[in-house]
Amino acid sequence: MKTVIAISACLMALAGCQDSEEQRLMKVANAAKKSIAARYKDPEAVVFKDLSLDWQQQHICGELNAKNGYGGYIGYEMFRADLKGTGGSTVVTNVRTKTEMLERFEADSAAGRLTASDAETARIIAIELLCMDDELIKGSTKTSIKIPDPS
Repeated sequence: MKTVIAISACLMALAGCQDSEEQRLMKVANAAKKSIAARYKDPEAVVFKDLSLDWQQQHICGELNAKNGYGGYIGYEMFRADLKGTGGSTVVTNVRTKTEMLERFEADSAAGRLTASDAETARIIAIELLCMDDELIKGSTKTSIKIPDPS
């Protein structure tokens, strides 16, 4: 009987840790979403989906949909944002959408500013555009953390 009580107590303690970790990740995600949405004309209308944090929690990736100047949604677009801080005090230091990244690569290429090899350029595109972690490309087994949709 004592064993059953001890096991039950351990399981409840572990469940409590899991909840607090999920709550912490949700605080990071919510702070990042608020900061990203603030870039747009109607921040309250920005919708996010398929959010994930890299395993080091320095970047958040996903898709966002915002309204244009006419009040209509523009359609979902991939984005990657750099994060600084922890929990609710997390701030976004840089946001790049797929379109912005491709335009930058195109402009750099046309201006002769792409000095990296084709392999290095492909690695940069994979990291930024596909929202991959540099360590994952090097063969790490660490994967990104999916943020559950609040439903």
